[in-house]
Amino acid sequence: MVLATDAWQRSSYDRACRLMSRHDFDAVVAGAGAAGGAAAYYLTRAGVRVLVVEKAHLPRYKACGGAIPRQTLARFPSDFASVIEAAPARVRFTFPGLQPVEVALPDQPVVMVMRHKFDALLLAHSGAEVLQDTAVTGVVERDDQVQVRVGDRAITARYLVGADGAASQVARWLGLRQTRRVAGTLDAEVPLDGRADLREEYGNRAVFAMGVIPWGYAWVFPKGDHLSVGIMRTRIGRANLRTALEREIDRLGIRLDGVRLHGHPLPCYQAPIWPWWHRQPQESLSTRRCLLVGDAAGLVDPLIGEGIRYAIASARLAAEAIVRDDLAGYEGAIWREMGHSLATASMAANLYYRIPRLSYQMGVRNPATVRHIVDVLAERSSYVGIGRRLVAAAVRRPFEAGGGRPERPSRPTVRYSSKVGKEET
Repeated sequence: MVLATDAWQRSSYDRACRLMSRHDFDAVVAGAGAAGGAAAYYLTRAGVRVLVVEKAHLPRYKACGGAIPRQTLARFPSDFASVIEAAPARVRFTFPGLQPVEVALPDQPVVMVMRHKFDALLLAHSGAEVLQDTAVTGVVERDDQVQVRVGDRAITARYLVGADGAASQVARWLGLRQTRRVAGTLDAEVPLDGRADLREEYGNRAVFAMGVIPWGYAWVFPKGDHLSVGIMRTRIGRANLRTALEREIDRLGIRLDGVRLHGHPLPCYQAPIWPWWHRQPQESLSTRRCLLVGDAAGLVDPLIGEGIRYAIASARLAAEAIVRDDLAGYEGAIWREMGHSLATASMAANLYYRIPRLSYQMGVRNPATVRHIVDVLAERSSYVGIGRRLVAAAVRRPFEAGGGRPERPSRPTVRYSSKVGKEET
């Protein structure tokens, strides 16, 4: 994919890089996850000489639900069909003791991937030089370059992209995100071998189990010959993720016997409370020659913990800033494209998770609310303005239920289901 302003950016970048001979690379990307791979992809497509540094051996397992909107992948000219494990045709929301809500997804707008396969393919598509099994151990930023300590050598570059995850060391060295909060997830891959009942129930259905842990939820996602099951919590605090996950997954008829559980930190998107958004909308994510992207920048949905689409989108914005040879507008671009939506999602999460049972009854069980959530998941909409839409939906619902104005059909079809494994009271 060629950047939107690629025509003039290439020429301006070429002029700015006439002195490149004194740098080892134009840009160093720390981290080879979705954000790092996407940054490398967009930069190399613009003619930038890139080195990706990854501390692990590739491909490496990454604890992640692995849900990606088709629209996110459609922005790449490359084909990702080989790493798509499943595309759910239905999504189910549950809450202990309450009636489940199921939504049909006729266009299957979200696909499921295994992160080690997806990340490796994205990095391969980039064509960037990759240094694996080696960690970035230090960063020194100067006026005209960045010195990156890699193993026992120092590499110089014009720019550094910090894509090293929720516990980003690059952010620490640069003095960015000093008040960051990190929560956590726990997940496992459950084989479907010999389990026709599980394949029938979950092979084409994604499940969001709400109310099973404070400030979080559990999930079951189909992934070809296995299921991805997990639990996430968006707030720091005392909670036994393993116990909550095992209890809920057992209730859904899935056993974790002999299955390895993987933990992973989950960054919390941080923004001021609404009245102060326009004064200082979000944390600083860049310096003169360095930028943070993806989890390193805290760009994760505070309501549902989704982060892959924001990792890829922030990588594109970072690449555009580097190609312009001007990082000053990066944070503003992040706010406009995703920060405003994520800050709104944070407000929604604060409301939902404080009163989860009432929120489920009035929100998730409202067809208009569920359709909007599905549209956000499918990248057809954002969280901006969600409050007005949900209030309007709540006002309309009693009249429509009482035989007033009929509800207009929409893309997802919502129905209430009583089939959800073993009922819990």
